Amino acid sequence: MQDVLLIIVLGFLAFYFVWWPQLKRNKNLKKIANDLNIPFYPKGDDSLYDHLEYFYLFSTGSKLKIANMLHQEDKETELAFFDFTFEIGAGGSGCSEAGGGVSYATEHKQSVVYFCSPKLDLPQFVLRPEKIYHQFGDLQDIDFSSHTKFSDDYLLQGNPEESVRNLFNDQLLNYFESKPGLCLEGGANQMLFYRLNERISPNKLSEFLEEGMQVLSKFIK
Repeated sequence: MQDVLLIIVLGFLAFYFVWWPQLKRNKNLKKIANDLNIPFYPKGDDSLYDHLEYFYLFSTGSKLKIANMLHQEDKETELAFFDFTFEIGAGGSGCSEAGGGVSYATEHKQSVVYFCSPKLDLPQFVLRPEKIYHQFGDLQDIDFSSHTKFSDDYLLQGNPEESVRNLFNDQLLNYFESKPGLCLEGGANQMLFYRLNERISPNKLSEFLEEGMQVLSKFIK
């Protein structure tokens, strides 16, 4: 009897702390999508997946999952907002290592905005906040001696490097110096915008999309 009661209690706690917040978030984002007249895809829009796989964000980790997608297209810009979850580390909840220890995967959750526009013509690049661990190992880091704050705040990688340097002109470097903590990936006519490991609250969605559109405006021709 005690075992049954324990299972019931654990099930209730799992629902309350894990599933209920997800259901509530799904419901709130769906309502926002309906209010904005944007199609909503609880498990993501399959038509977009082939485009996303080329971005660096989708090449890291395992157990990649997209959910709560708002996806809209018009002649000028294709826009999508979605939740993205992935794991880094040993697969599953944990596994034994050769040394006898246990290694666990770390789950990362964040919100992402995707743009596609004929007005974009970008070299392949990734822009992320500069982290201490980025400074170890043989990592490409495109720095600008004229903008030391940008170089201190951000890790910029891309190919060909000369094209990336030409893209990040003084105006763009000044802009990102005033906007720490952003993540951006671009290539050809596509771009991703997000903040590392940050899931946006539904009541902040409009603000987040506006910030993404502002960033996009800095790159369109």
